[in-house]
Amino acid sequence: MSSNKTEQGFVSFVSGGPGPVDLLTLRGKSRIESAEVILYDALLDPSFLSIFPESAQILYVGKRAKEHYRTQSEINSLLVEFATQGKRVVRLKGGDTSIFGRLSEEIQSLESFGIDYEVVPGVSSVTAGASDLGISLTVRGLSRQIIILDGHTILEDERSWMGMENFPGTIVILMGSQKTKELAERLIQKGVSENTPIVLSENVGKSNVTHTVSTLANTMLNGIEKQSKGPGILYVGEVFRSLLQGERLVLDEVPSPSSILESL
Repeated sequence: MSSNKTEQGFVSFVSGGPGPVDLLTLRGKSRIESAEVILYDALLDPSFLSIFPESAQILYVGKRAKEHYRTQSEINSLLVEFATQGKRVVRLKGGDTSIFGRLSEEIQSLESFGIDYEVVPGVSSVTAGASDLGISLTVRGLSRQIIILDGHTILEDERSWMGMENFPGTIVILMGSQKTKELAERLIQKGVSENTPIVLSENVGKSNVTHTVSTLANTMLNGIEKQSKGPGILYVGEVFRSLLQGERLVLDEVPSPSSILESL
């Protein structure tokens, strides 16, 4: 999806994926290799440096909890500044840029100046973490819904919990790994069973990925200790029950290998 073309520069919002450069889409790679200016976020894997053009101007504009190298307004201004100079600009973000990436704010700044842009989708850390575990976030008859929450602000905003009572699907909380006790307590208060599995996945999509499995009840009492300084994702739901039990989830209506062979 892109805006109407203008005579000014062009901004590509590129989703870098959750880890190494080989999780980047081909379109994203093409935009980076032809960029004149690249503004990139925190947590970018070092392997991305191999595809940055030597002639491009590279600016780090990362924002992590309590550590903002550039404010959001400064980033918006830089995008406008370079684009009005007629530059091909890449705004490189981790995961998929449409999920908690402040994409709308940056697009609004460009549109206010009539600057052309495009959004290049990518692999989200939400799905990458589940892939690392070999778990499907949706399972027929068990989880037909997914809620993605922002762990930074959810505890302060009661509206974010609306509709969570006895939610029958999978809950994914980004940026909440420092508040596991509080989040587990609130989920139990909202009607989620205290025996529900919860998983803290860190550095998803990377070689140093770790997964810590617990229950909401235990997490409310003891929390989940982080294994690294990397970003973490919390997964909550019955689809992760097998990780607690140490065995794979057995689904109904799935034919056995012997029955398949007999039908051939």
